[in-house]
Amino acid sequence: MKKQDRLLRKHYHRKMEVARQQLKEFEKGVLPFQRLNRRAKKLLEKRIKAGYELPAKLFARQSSQ
Repeated sequence: MKKQDRLLRKHYHRKMEVARQQLKEFEKGVLPFQRLNRRAKKLLEKRIKAGYELPAKLFARQSSQ
């Protein structure tokens, strides 16, 4: 069971790292919201509930189009 637990933990951390990287790209304006994976959307939802505010530059770019 230890080996399986290690592999599952490794898999989970890899997926979470990808989600965090997607959020960084989203905040920079490189990646649109629709392209975020499910974990990244869930992390963003948790951040917003905790009082996180999105960068204003994301909305400024969208309103000028």
